[in-house]
Amino acid sequence: MEISKDLDSTANQHLPPFETPLEYAQRTDAGQLTRSLLLEPRATVNVKPNLQIIADDVKCSHGAAISDLEENQLFYFLARGIDLETARKALIFSFGGEVIERLPYSSIRKKVETHIKALLEPTLKGSS
Repeated sequence: MEISKDLDSTANQHLPPFETPLEYAQRTDAGQLTRSLLLEPRATVNVKPNLQIIADDVKCSHGAAISDLEENQLFYFLARGIDLETARKALIFSFGGEVIERLPYSSIRKKVETHIKALLEPTLKGSS
């Protein structure tokens, strides 16, 4: 399971991920990764990976990564004449794009992409 969240303004996310390989799920290889992108200085994330393993022949892993937009990534865009708003939009969209490309149907992927692009427009205009 992979969960990606974009946090803006003064958002506070508390995410207790939970995955349970059941007794009959022997030889399961389960992974749990939570990635969060902080978009504002006061946004916070508290993540506590939690695996409850009932089966005795399983391989399970977990992890969490929390970050804001990296200055060197923004600098890369700016050094090439791309304005800050467009750079932020590209980085945020690519963060979500990793999840979008896993959606099984192209029609759903296109709708989600369109919705995310619409959501990004007012957010970025207000943050420049």
